[in-house]
Amino acid sequence: MDPILAERVRTSRLLGADPSLVLHGGGNTSAKGTAQDLLGRTLEVIWVKGSGWDLGSIEAPGLPALDLARLRELRALESLTDEDMVREVRRCLLDPQAPNPSVETLLHAFLPHRFIDHSHADAILAVSNRTDGEALCQQLFGNRVAYLPFIMPGFPLAKAVADAVEANPQVEGVLLHQHGLFTFGETGQESLDRHTALVEIARDYYAAEHAATLASAAEPQLRADAFLPTLRGMLSAGADGTPFVLDTRAEPWMLAALEQANAAEVLVTPPLTPDHALRTKNLPCWLASTAKEDMQNALVQYAEAYAEYFARGQESRGSRTALDPMPRVVLVPGYGIIGVGGDAKAAAIAADLAEHTVLTKTAMASLGTYQGLPELDLFDMEYWSLEQAKLGKKIPAELQGQVAVITGGGGAIGEGIARVLLDAGAAVALLDYNLEAAEAAAARLGGPVCAVAADVTGAGAMREAINQVCMRFGGVDIVVANAGIAHVAALEDLSSVDWERVVAVNQTGVLHTLQVGGEVLRQQGRGGSIVLVSSKNVLAPGASFGAYSASKAGAHQLAKVAAMELAVEQIHVNMVCPDAVFRHGENPSGLWATVGPDRAKSRGLNEGELEEFYRQRNLLQAEVGAEDVGQAVLFFAARRTPTTGASLPVDGGVAAAFPR
Repeated sequence: MDPILAERVRTSRLLGADPSLVLHGGGNTSAKGTAQDLLGRTLEVIWVKGSGWDLGSIEAPGLPALDLARLRELRALESLTDEDMVREVRRCLLDPQAPNPSVETLLHAFLPHRFIDHSHADAILAVSNRTDGEALCQQLFGNRVAYLPFIMPGFPLAKAVADAVEANPQVEGVLLHQHGLFTFGETGQESLDRHTALVEIARDYYAAEHAATLASAAEPQLRADAFLPTLRGMLSAGADGTPFVLDTRAEPWMLAALEQANAAEVLVTPPLTPDHALRTKNLPCWLASTAKEDMQNALVQYAEAYAEYFARGQESRGSRTALDPMPRVVLVPGYGIIGVGGDAKAAAIAADLAEHTVLTKTAMASLGTYQGLPELDLFDMEYWSLEQAKLGKKIPAELQGQVAVITGGGGAIGEGIARVLLDAGAAVALLDYNLEAAEAAAARLGGPVCAVAADVTGAGAMREAINQVCMRFGGVDIVVANAGIAHVAALEDLSSVDWERVVAVNQTGVLHTLQVGGEVLRQQGRGGSIVLVSSKNVLAPGASFGAYSASKAGAHQLAKVAAMELAVEQIHVNMVCPDAVFRHGENPSGLWATVGPDRAKSRGLNEGELEEFYRQRNLLQAEVGAEDVGQAVLFFAARRTPTTGASLPVDGGVAAAFPR
């Protein structure tokens, strides 16, 4: 790797490692050097952060190389539209397959410095976004930086920054009011050191207030399951049925910040930097009460205000395609900060940005009046033509925005179902009595997955588990009742203790899951899907397997009753009936660990021969995998057909289990 590029990767990661400087792909960096083309000619190049890369984990491919001389020729133009700029910048890529370079590539190219760093540092925005921000920044930084008012990213900003630096060649950087900080240097370390030194000056200015805010403490007054599912349903209804995932932040200092007497006045203000508007919209929604009618009124008022904002922006800036009018950040005194997104990642990003925004605005409140950008500047960013061009191009995954809860989620079948639902776009909560098993499965799965301790035999324990899921994702759309245990004993040898233990999990546990899951689905008012992982044994029980077979049959009947009772709410309840699922990847089936030795012995087999026996037993001679069960669950979970109360075998064809 080119040593300049290696240095750029190293220092970019250092910049991106601090979330108070860079969040979720924000900021950008560059370096200038030389490269050889295929004809052996030496070209001046610039490496610039590519779209989709995070500075904290960036690697060399995330800094595509461009022809620097050709980029600099563009400065001679009087104007350049954003679309033309993106096209011309891509023409300059040495590798046409490389990711799109930063929209601020020309800004980096027009400056003469070898290394350039850019961040949206909270501290810089705290001293800049004030009624006296310009004077304060001059006082703090003096002639170390050049100062510019806010200018939309793109060609005009690139020219303005280059002109400002040429007029003040001694400066270490450029402070863009209500946008962020650029610094530069001959080495990556010099540029980074200048950046952190300037940020530290701003931090020192309001250090006491910042520390006091973080040290504040308040206790939560509200439970997630008491109102979040209702709020989630209202948000979806306000966006023409689009499902949203919610992400809660409820640290003690956040709760204290929301309880300040002037909290709404301080916090229901424009974002720290207009880039955030792409993730958080122009304003957060303040929810003073979680009573159903009050929440509905608050969202209606927010939507009306947003529609008026859009109308003013469109009248001034021309035709745009309206985004849905629902908030992306909701602030709830007594509960916390809620990020809202079309999927778990978007919700988490909104919540992260809101968390930093609340901290910064609260900490600076005693030092002066916060001043965000005028709404038309925010509108320009939120309805930027480059963002508008993306609308409708990406086809959402089938379960995007939906949340699935899987009991017994740490087991083989639970993990296999989770894998399929994740791949279909859902966020997933793995509920399991064995939290370590659920956490291990979540780690293997990756993505938007959480592990929650849950004892399905207790209604209170299940409610607490669902409360944790609501805090993490806002609600539930898909409930998979999968938890189960087995016991081998002939009826004459079956003790009451073992019988009751199996029934408590396999049957009573399903009752609690149906009750608690159904309650959340009803609160949301969006319908939903409940899928029971039943068993082949319901129709074809096995000898010495009475507790398991009978408890599964009882659960099967409960699900049929639930299908009748919940249909009025458009909640589908269906059953899948697997047989002989031995593992999912490295996760072995706990059930077969329990019953396998006896099943093998009763058939005169070694344990190692058991799987092949069951494969040969079914008509298709198929190995039934956990993800096969997951595909059956997905069919019902996605509500692909208007079906409820149905049973779908996933057993390769066991004739004895055919319905009759």
